Amino acid sequence: MGLLRLLLALCVLVAHSGAIFGFGLVTGKTALHSFFVISGFYMALILNEKYIGQNNSYKLFITNRLLRLYPIYWVVALCTILFSVIMYFITGNSFGPLQPYVDYYDSMNFGTLLFLILTNIIIFFQDIVMFLGLDTVTGSLFFTKDFRQTEPALYNFLLAPQAWTVGLELIFYLMAPFIVRRKVKFIAVLLFISLAIRVVLYLNGYQKDPWAFRFFPSEIFFFLLGTLSYNIYKKVKTMDIKTSTLKIIYGFILVFSLFYSFIPYIGSFPTYPHFPLKSMFYIFCIFLSIPFIFILSKRWKRDRYIGELSYPVYLSHILVLNFIRWIDVPLFNTYTSVFLSIFSIIFSIFLTELVTNKLEDYRQRRVKVKKSI
Repeated sequence: MGLLRLLLALCVLVAHSGAIFGFGLVTGKTALHSFFVISGFYMALILNEKYIGQNNSYKLFITNRLLRLYPIYWVVALCTILFSVIMYFITGNSFGPLQPYVDYYDSMNFGTLLFLILTNIIIFFQDIVMFLGLDTVTGSLFFTKDFRQTEPALYNFLLAPQAWTVGLELIFYLMAPFIVRRKVKFIAVLLFISLAIRVVLYLNGYQKDPWAFRFFPSEIFFFLLGTLSYNIYKKVKTMDIKTSTLKIIYGFILVFSLFYSFIPYIGSFPTYPHFPLKSMFYIFCIFLSIPFIFILSKRWKRDRYIGELSYPVYLSHILVLNFIRWIDVPLFNTYTSVFLSIFSIIFSIFLTELVTNKLEDYRQRRVKVKKSI
């Protein structure tokens, strides 16, 4: 399902830069939740079918996931720092993405500065940043019901602000080996608890971003949904399903994603307006279709390579967007999303070839060595 994963990454890109020739694609929030569902499916898949027997090592699983996520992130973070330094030497008055540190360095105490530096390095707690504001008088951090009402917005201190989702992924990875191998009833109970937490938060006034969008106890709902999708896969993978049927399912999801923005708004649950019915229906379709899309595409090498680009595209597009806006070329400004997509994909190909592929053989070799013990 590589093409779907890349398309979802481009949906987030479009959400940050504008429609592509009138195509708004899936909203950024819906695309991210769909990513969480797919992640839950993949973690259930590999933990039940790959990290088993001699490979059933918590340390092996976690370190392999870290090798998957951190190198690309660190390269993007270093490129962001380098870009900021270059901007300053050329303009003499702006550090670009690092400018918030320059502006508010004197307004942060040591603990606040240390926390922001560490979370930019280790990724963990970047989701927590979205729940915090900076008290410029005391220099300390405080919790907020709506981070968009704080000044400065603390996410501006993140080298890759969108990497807060990777922080959630990492938390799920730490928990996944203890969840995804359990019975469906156990997973369903956790899913219900997560949904109940979301409703309770909303009814108690926590209705704004980040509580309605980024709080892990409620966001784990989508990862668990992906885990249930894997259990559907276990039931249908041995069935004799026509390839044409599988292609129709995949085609439907791709078309739905492309034309999502043209579908009229059809309302939402009265008690929870932050989740439109259209969004919920799309995620439900993702949940149901993943097993069949995986059966169809799991042996497609080219599709797998396309899917590998989704993570670097997602991580690097803000950096690329800052670069496009800085060079201020009229054509780029007119078709920002188009050129942002092109440049992000090109940059991601380089990252994949120079970083991901260099480490992938090592990651897979570690698993094979374990099998031979």
